Amino acid sequence: MNARPVRAIPTSDSLHRVRSRVKSFGEASLTLATLCGAASVSYTRSVHTSKLVVIATCAVLTIAACSGSNNSSATTTAVQPTTTAAGHLNDGTLVIGAVLPTVGTASEIGVSMADALQLGVSEINQSGGVNGRQIRLITREEGDNSATAVLAVQSLLQFGVDAIIGPTSVPNLLATLGTAVEAGVLTCAPTASALALDNFPDDGLLLRTVPSDSLQAQAMAQLVESSGSSAVAVVYLDDNYGRPFAEATRAAITQRGTAVSGFVGFTPGEASVSAAVAAVIQARPQVVAVVADAITGPSIINAIDAASDGTITFVVNDAARRPDASAQPFSSALGPRITGVSPIAYATSAAFTTGLKSIDPEATGLFAHNAYDCLNIIALAAASAGSLRPSAIAAEIPGLTTGGTRCSSFPTCQVSLAERRNINYDGPGGNLAIDASGEMTSATFDKFTFDKNSRDVSIGLLRLGDG
Repeated sequence: MNARPVRAIPTSDSLHRVRSRVKSFGEASLTLATLCGAASVSYTRSVHTSKLVVIATCAVLTIAACSGSNNSSATTTAVQPTTTAAGHLNDGTLVIGAVLPTVGTASEIGVSMADALQLGVSEINQSGGVNGRQIRLITREEGDNSATAVLAVQSLLQFGVDAIIGPTSVPNLLATLGTAVEAGVLTCAPTASALALDNFPDDGLLLRTVPSDSLQAQAMAQLVESSGSSAVAVVYLDDNYGRPFAEATRAAITQRGTAVSGFVGFTPGEASVSAAVAAVIQARPQVVAVVADAITGPSIINAIDAASDGTITFVVNDAARRPDASAQPFSSALGPRITGVSPIAYATSAAFTTGLKSIDPEATGLFAHNAYDCLNIIALAAASAGSLRPSAIAAEIPGLTTGGTRCSSFPTCQVSLAERRNINYDGPGGNLAIDASGEMTSATFDKFTFDKNSRDVSIGLLRLGDG
């Protein structure tokens, strides 16, 4: 398959493109956004680990949604609601909160997702809403640290939300998820893929529209298997992110019948890297699977290649796709020997892209479909269940994402539900099968390599599961 250049996918600690606009969003009404100032934006992290860093200082926003929208959703005045002890209202209106970074380094993700949520809310309400009532969206700023994210979630709970979309980063989600679970509120994580969330005690109130790193480990194992190599070493950054990810990768490789001849951890120090390289060379692998970040990944790959005969191939996780600016570029001989997988960052649906552009002509679409999926499956589940109880919504989701008539938006899915037909919601990003634990059981990954100029290029898609 011919390699095709792709735009920068911010799955690692690399600077992303700058946007000059930032959106601020209201706490009541169905209108999400208008422009509210300027900010310089860059993106520095793989969304799958704890390295999503927001460097702007920002307060929890309580700005009422601006008027003048072309959407049919009417703007209402924010009023402090009366909540139940559980933290959410029982007034028949589906109220969804969102915790997104709309300023700072990660703002392109937040603004992109907010565009998608505005599109989704408009589509839902133009289709009659959920259970005959217009839905409401309340957005809070994720901020530059977990403390701000905690305040954001607490604010949403006080306003009586039934579900929360976000936070986007793993540390912020881990810091807030317990609070939401205790309040009995459903959380949908659009970009947090860390293995630490796989077994979080969430009482069935967490779902993800991004594949867990445990699925990415299986995708890496599939790349290893397709190489035909019989000797594989796994090298990993020995921290709370890399270690469990590498263990999952080793297990997936072994399950596919390939022996793992070396399992080598390292830390970001010269002595540790040198020792890891020596251990890998001693294992004599044909393929090295590398689980690391945007700085240490390129470093260990270059070091292993320099100490070898130049024939080893490498399979890498998504963080290596956009190496840090400080990393040594891959040589023209090494780059093509590296392959990896990363979650789909941009939906390929033309209709979805057109919809985003109608909301914001400058919309990038970065992970927009993940937030759009969160909103749609929550709304569809509430409609299907005929209930706003978060636990009832969560229980309904698996049956709406497998089997049945395929659909990719609330309006198209709602038609089938109204006709009492089963549906299979697959959003603009492709297959989205979610099991009873809230985890994706199928996923589509972008397969990539590097050209002779050390630029990442897409070489196709890798699909796991049936969906």
